[in-house]
Amino acid sequence: MISLLYAHPYARHARLEQMMLNAVQHWPGLELRDLYQLYPDFYIDVALEQKMLAHSKAIVLHYPMQWGLPPALLVQYLHKVFQYGWAYGKAASGESVMSLQGKKFWLVTHAVAPQHELDPCYQQTMFTPLRQLALSCGMEWQHPLMLPELTDSTIATEAAELFRSGLEQLSAAITLD
Repeated sequence: MISLLYAHPYARHARLEQMMLNAVQHWPGLELRDLYQLYPDFYIDVALEQKMLAHSKAIVLHYPMQWGLPPALLVQYLHKVFQYGWAYGKAASGESVMSLQGKKFWLVTHAVAPQHELDPCYQQTMFTPLRQLALSCGMEWQHPLMLPELTDSTIATEAAELFRSGLEQLSAAITLD
C-alpha cells in the first residue's frame, strides 16, 4: 500500500491541483489521506495515522510549497505522528524502534511563488529537513518531484502525467521489495 498524504490548505479552490489528484485517486493500492479534510481543527488521530503508515510500503507527501515550507497542518502531522519512540529512537522499554524503516519516502510538490523554488540548488537545501526526517526514521529517500506553478490546465495535465509516472515507478519499486 502507498499512503498519499495530501495537504493543501485551500483544496476546494485549487482546481488545477484537483486535476492532479483525480489522475491518481483510483490508483491500485493507494490510500489517499486529505489531511485538511480529515483534520480541519489540526487535532490529529495519531494512533490511527501511525497504524495506517505502519501498513504502508511507501509514504508520499503531496503539498504546495510556498517559500520552501510545507503547509502548517503537514508540519503538525509530522511532529505528532513521526514521534520519538515510534518512528525512531527508543521505546519506553529501552529497545530501539524504527516503525517506518525500509519504507520509501517521496515528496511531490509544486511552487506557488517565486521561480527560484525550481532551482536545483535551492531545492537541495529546501528539502534538507524532510530528507533528514526520512533518514532518521530509516526510510528510503526518493528524489522529490518538484513541479512548476500550476497556472493553467496544460501545465496541470503535464504535472498529472509526471505524478502518474512517478507513482508507476514507486509502485514497481515496492513490488520488487
